[in-house]
Amino acid sequence: MNFAEKLNFLMDITKTSNSALAHNIALDASYISRLRTGKRLMPKDTSIVYGMSAFLTRRIKEDYQKKALSNVLNLKNVEGDSDSIANEIHFWLVSDQEDNTKRVERFLTGLSNIKSQPTEGLSNNDNLSTLPNEAINVYYGLEGKRKAAEHFLSEVIQNETPQTLLLFSDEETTWMTDDPAFTQKWAKLMFHVLACGNRIKIIHTISRDLDEMLTAINQWMPLYMSGSIEPYYYPKKRDGIFKKTLFIAPNTAAVISNSIGEQIQVAANILYRDPISIASFSEEFMHYIRLCRPLMRIFTDKERDDCYETIAEFERGTADTIIYTESLSLVTMPESLMDTIINQSAIDHTTAKQIHEDRRKRFQEGLSRNRFTEIITLPDVEVLKNRKVKVSMSEMMNNEVVYYAPSEFAEHLERILQLLENNENYYVHLVERQFEDRFTVYAREDLGVIVAKTSPPPVVLAINENNMTAAFWDYLKTLIGEKSLAKNEKQKSITLINDYLRKISN
Repeated sequence: MNFAEKLNFLMDITKTSNSALAHNIALDASYISRLRTGKRLMPKDTSIVYGMSAFLTRRIKEDYQKKALSNVLNLKNVEGDSDSIANEIHFWLVSDQEDNTKRVERFLTGLSNIKSQPTEGLSNNDNLSTLPNEAINVYYGLEGKRKAAEHFLSEVIQNETPQTLLLFSDEETTWMTDDPAFTQKWAKLMFHVLACGNRIKIIHTISRDLDEMLTAINQWMPLYMSGSIEPYYYPKKRDGIFKKTLFIAPNTAAVISNSIGEQIQVAANILYRDPISIASFSEEFMHYIRLCRPLMRIFTDKERDDCYETIAEFERGTADTIIYTESLSLVTMPESLMDTIINQSAIDHTTAKQIHEDRRKRFQEGLSRNRFTEIITLPDVEVLKNRKVKVSMSEMMNNEVVYYAPSEFAEHLERILQLLENNENYYVHLVERQFEDRFTVYAREDLGVIVAKTSPPPVVLAINENNMTAAFWDYLKTLIGEKSLAKNEKQKSITLINDYLRKISN
């Protein structure tokens, strides 16, 4: 159970409303609601969590409440003093809560380091599996699931007609990751499947913890970058006991397995070739996907227009915003500088200028209602003089990286100073670069996040799933800290930027 699920459990058995808990610990009821839905992660101030624990402990009076608490928390004595029970609940709420900022940071580092598709596919030395001829074959356990998956993908490759594969599994993934030799072979087979013109619809399981979810996305990212995969997720809770795998190629074969809990170790995996059975499982998958939502949209430089349309939709929402780029954000770039950069590129000038003008207008309109915080690292002056500071997201604009001249970077910073001095809702937080971050994170509170991999080859992810949005938002909030909105901090940023501009001019 994650924090949201634990808090829901306690509030349900104690019949506590959001407003009652909020009033007792001096918070807004809407904040409690977001904690319960997972839109906000566990408060970093553990005294708040202890206050929740103490209040909820006082409402546990009935025998059925004590029994439920004892079963879930594995408590031997629920008749002890209230302070002891509150401590137990507090420990349970905060346990296994690794800092989500570390999880997000690991994800971003892994994303930056992905070079391209993991393999060139199958070579002449990689023979496809000898396929059985029966209409139904049964394979058992983890090794059986590997063999069934291998036969399934091999059969898809040998089918000359491209199709859309339908994939879902909420069973544990050790069958795919524990054997390095199989993991490599699986990647080759998957790449070859896509290289043959097939597409994939996949339903991810987001009930797994954040770290597992982000790791799964990174594992799939080289394949996502093919542009042939559509990821979805089921937004409601599932019991996590009955688990299922559906691997379906509607024109070829299907692998189906079911397990209870961790029974995957001995579960049967059935490979079907019978068209009627495959059609039945295809319909089952389509019924399920109708209940799902897109997990994210994925754009490479080949889907530039679709990417900008999605960014425009994202920016029309009303919410506080934090953005962290490799250099400076495009929305704060002066029009004259954007014109210069566009004129250096081979893209359609009129379209590019209109996109930037529309983004600039939305940015200015948003400043009248919501805070916009930009996280900036001022590069070493020598690096800037050597023209090694990238224009953010330039590879998505022009298929090649564009670098600032020192005068251009200074012009952009001067525009940022104007925004700081003239807009009370615009903030800049200066940080030192801790590692080679080749990504952009552009988050809007409770609305969504756009994550861009800016190392080659570039890719942009547009995400609005609640838990992931909250995790990236909290990651950025951790970078800027709580003092970033104070007036003296704003003046400090202005002073530091002016000092840096003097270094450039000298």
